[in-house]
Amino acid sequence: MFKNWSGLFTTECRVILLEDACALYPIFKNGQTSLFNYAKEKKLKILKNKEISKVKKIKIFLRDPVERFVSGVHTVIELEGISDIDVFLRSVEGMKTYNRHFVPQFYWLMHLFKYYRGVIELLPINELYNLIPNRDGPCVSPLTSLRKKTILSINNKNYINVDLLLIKKYIGKTAEITNVIKEFKNAVS
Repeated sequence: MFKNWSGLFTTECRVILLEDACALYPIFKNGQTSLFNYAKEKKLKILKNKEISKVKKIKIFLRDPVERFVSGVHTVIELEGISDIDVFLRSVEGMKTYNRHFVPQFYWLMHLFKYYRGVIELLPINELYNLIPNRDGPCVSPLTSLRKKTILSINNKNYINVDLLLIKKYIGKTAEITNVIKEFKNAVS
């Protein structure tokens, strides 16, 4: 679990090379486990950090921000074995606790931007399901309706607003990552 936003940008950045001209950028809670398992099964090359700059285009799958936030917070609760969920949720709501499972998807684009200045294609998550057969995920207990309601009871605007704007403008479109970052960098809290 990250306690500091800068920690989100110190991890390794990886893309899966589908072909010479195109790659996939896995994002936590957006099919990341499925993508890496698929890459392993198919023996696809994984580019890291500075190697990514050679790619001509990267496909990025975006998920409904509210759905992703709820799923991500639930995953962290389960993976970390958090027992005092109310305290944890207040910490998330107050932006004192962060994790790659539920930070805005836009932050993932900013991480990619450290190593890549080319073209990105932002696609809805359902298109990933048409691309690969895998439906893998972290081994956690299923999300109950009570847990979902509890997570949705906190203010999540700082985690979803920038992604709502990003999806509204760019879903299904291709753009230079530089332009996307410039346009939305001031929208993040």
